Parts: sequence; C-alpha cells; structure tokens
Amino acid sequence: MQIPGIKIRQLARLKIAAGFLLVIVFIFLFCVVISPLHKRKELANLTKADTIFMNTYNNLYDDPMLVPLSRQLAYKKALMHTSENDSINLIVNLNDSAIHLTINGVIIHTTRLQSFDLDPLLWNLPNNVYHKIFSHPMRVIEEYATIVKEPTVVRQAPKNPEEAAINAYQPDTLIQNPAFLRMELDYDIHLVFEQDDNPSWNDKKTRIGFRMKYLIPRIIESLKTFFSFKKQTYSPGMLIKMPVNDLREIYRALPAHARVVIYYW
Repeated sequence: MQIPGIKIRQLARLKIAAGFLLVIVFIFLFCVVISPLHKRKELANLTKADTIFMNTYNNLYDDPMLVPLSRQLAYKKALMHTSENDSINLIVNLNDSAIHLTINGVIIHTTRLQSFDLDPLLWNLPNNVYHKIFSHPMRVIEEYATIVKEPTVVRQAPKNPEEAAINAYQPDTLIQNPAFLRMELDYDIHLVFEQDDNPSWNDKKTRIGFRMKYLIPRIIESLKTFFSFKKQTYSPGMLIKMPVNDLREIYRALPAHARVVIYYW
C-alpha cells in the first residue's frame, strides 16, 4: 500500500527536478540567442585592433548618404585584389543578384541567383567593420557539397563492332546529385548555396541531410560549450538559391581554397 506522504514527497522532487531542468534550458537558449551580440562585438574589436586599417579608414564613409558609395568602393578594392592571381575567383554580388567567376579580374562566367537570405548580423554591421571584412577577398577555409566535383562516366568496353555502334548512340547516363554547397569563409562567415527547386523526394531528402550535417554538430558543440561555462560562438551566414545546373558548373570550376568577394549594402 502506497503511503500518501511518500507519494507527495516524490511529486515534490519531480517538480523541483523539472523546474531545475527548465531553468537550465532557459539559460542555454538565452546564451544561444545573445551569441550574435558577442560575434558583433568580436568583429568590432578585431576592426579597432587593426591600427593600419583604422588609420586609413575615412570616417566620412559613416555618413548615411555615403554608405552605399563607400561599400561600392570596398567592392572595387576587393575586385582589384582578385586580379593579383590567376586562379578562378567567385564574386557574389547580392545587389545585382549576380554570381561571377573571374580570372585576373576578368569575368569569364555570370549567372543569376534566384533569391538570397542574409543574416541580420551582416545586414547591420557597422560600416567600418563591413570595410574591414569585405574590402578584401575571403578565403574558403572549408567546404562541404553534395555535388560531385569531377564527374566521370564508367562504361564497359564493347565486345564487338555491333555493340560499339549501339553504345555510340546511347545518351550520357551520368547521375547528377542534388546540388547543395556550404563554404566556411574567413571570420567564420558561412556562404550556403542551394538549388532553387526541389521537385523530387530525393531532392528534399538531400536538402534535409545537407542541413542536418551542419546543424547537429553545431548543437552538440553549443551544448559542450555551455556545460564548459564558455562563451557561445556564432557563425553568421547567407543563403543563396540558384538554378541547379548553374550551381554545379560554378562549384566544379572553383579551385580548392578559392577566394570569394561579397558585395551588398
């Protein structure tokens, strides 16, 4: 027979444990929510610590009327730096909804993006921080893609002239995977490309897997950071959607550790 007093004490303990757990969850979510503020402060401190940059930065650029022109100037400076090497560079011009590939500053390919989503932290960067980050090409530190970098087609050698003649008229059977790409750039900025249309179940499944491959490790890392009593990190990013074939072509054209120029205001 259950003693009423014991049952009441058990319920009280459960309520205390549940309340404690809710407090922990609330504190964790609060730390995650304010992490963009820490990132903004980190970027601002990094900019102020660069005395050479700050000595050359013109405070007139902060005038609201001049901000668009000053950011266009930062874009031109970044483009000038791309002409210093003969590798293929990626230019992301969000103002014109255009993606370019360049060599030595010369555009060799252009495609249009369908839509983009920019992190609020990047939208609201102080102008001097914007110039510090985007007046130079950024390096691709790490990347992950569902796209095959160098596609190949495997075919069996024909056994006789008749089989060779038949194979000559068979269409290319190369399987094209759905196209999703994530680039980690300098300053821990993430540039994400996704195909603009996902008509099939395989497309949708690949998109979910692509996002989870980034999200799950980030959640685990956030939990480790929280229970280690460390400051949460934050990675601002931009999501770009574009036609699948254009995305494959751009990714396959880029060299390893490519450089990226980004322009917006």
